[in-house]
Amino acid sequence: MIADVESGKIKRIIVKDMSRLGRDYLQVGMYTEIIFPDHDIHFIAVNDGVDSTQGDNEFTPFRNIINEWYAKDTSKKIRAVKKAKGMAGEHIGSHAPYGYRKNPDNLKEWLVDDEAAAIVREIFSLCVEGYGPTQIANLLTDRKVLCPTMYAVSKGLKQPSVIPEVPYQWNATVVAHILDRMEYLGHTVNFKTHVKSYKVKKKIDNDPSQWKIFRDTHEAIIDQETFDIVQKIRQGKKRPTKMGAMPMFSGLLFCADCGSKMSFHRKVDEPAEKHSYVCSNYRRNTNACTMHYIRNVVVEQIVLDNLREVIGYVSQYEDEFIRMVMDTDVRQRNKELAKQRKRLSEIQTRMKELDNLFQRIYEDNISGKLSDDRFMKLSKGYDTEQADLQEEQTQLQKNIQQEEKQTVNVERFLAVVKKYTDLTQLTPEILHEFIDKIIVHAPDKSSGRRLQEIEIIYNHIGVFDHSKVTLWKGKAV
Repeated sequence: MIADVESGKIKRIIVKDMSRLGRDYLQVGMYTEIIFPDHDIHFIAVNDGVDSTQGDNEFTPFRNIINEWYAKDTSKKIRAVKKAKGMAGEHIGSHAPYGYRKNPDNLKEWLVDDEAAAIVREIFSLCVEGYGPTQIANLLTDRKVLCPTMYAVSKGLKQPSVIPEVPYQWNATVVAHILDRMEYLGHTVNFKTHVKSYKVKKKIDNDPSQWKIFRDTHEAIIDQETFDIVQKIRQGKKRPTKMGAMPMFSGLLFCADCGSKMSFHRKVDEPAEKHSYVCSNYRRNTNACTMHYIRNVVVEQIVLDNLREVIGYVSQYEDEFIRMVMDTDVRQRNKELAKQRKRLSEIQTRMKELDNLFQRIYEDNISGKLSDDRFMKLSKGYDTEQADLQEEQTQLQKNIQQEEKQTVNVERFLAVVKKYTDLTQLTPEILHEFIDKIIVHAPDKSSGRRLQEIEIIYNHIGVFDHSKVTLWKGKAV
């Protein structure tokens, strides 16, 4: 309508009352007092007795403010109702996520939509296999799978989003959003977003600490194991190489000395046996670390052999394995906690020293023993050190809290082992189910041979003591 006003197509506008034109008193005032007069528009609000040809109505601006108050009050009440529903564990979204549908007999309940749920499971499975959101989106597009919006439309549901021109066009953002949703675990997650005010419709993401999660409120589509693996992969967010390869170990290998990730390296027409990983910190700056070069086939063979040994041992000595892992876990955690607590004590002692030092230089400055310039330099240095220590202290306290709460989950590891009792080949899916990360040490050439150590950190159990496996293999022989 405003576009037609500006193009000269409209001469008269008639509304029932001022609230029908709008409830934002600033915009309404701009239209009625600036835009309409500039374009010689005859404006009439029937019930409010407004007629622009009869001159200004002094009460109209107050009526516009009252109309806005009404909108604001209504918005406040709606928010209060949504908050109450959200805190009670009800779904507060107007639509069920892709993969679910609302129960026709109880709209508060979500049921699994088998057709869409199969696609959701496939998306998670492809991610575990090493495909990124863009690659997954391209695969679904090529197969002409209806995108979530068009799928909902095909089922007769109303969708607020713009209808895409190509019904099968998936994009990486939609896939990434599906991979991040905890709702597929069977949980209700409320208050993930907010808007600044009822006038601004743009949604702002809330910090996860502000989410309200209600567990096991509906049937799960994805199991916890798969979801955790996907989240770990997503945090790494690895990309294919320029030649289109998706390295299986990308995001899992770390340099033992500087902690950086190991980056995949290959050349055109180079045989697979020469594909390798090097410290990414070294690649950026050769003075920052050493190469830590290791070939991909070597890592693959070591990991496969280790997995076979672990699976074989666990299959025959399950009770012994559980006792060993629990014992190792307790010792490792106690050692780590002791180290962190010692550092926390050192920080607290140093912060007290800094407080005393600051008080001393302040008194010296007041008494004239210390110049203002010298006082400012010293105090700035102390403030900077104290701020750094405060940040480290906060992080340490958080880490200690997490370590105290976390316990090894042997049952989940055993469940994974039982899926792969006869392991012949390493795949991305198997790799991510078993391995948390792999730490690569620099090679040792002191003996005249090139010896290189790698540490395998398993999901759920951490480091596994392979000396037990050696003893078991000796007994078996």
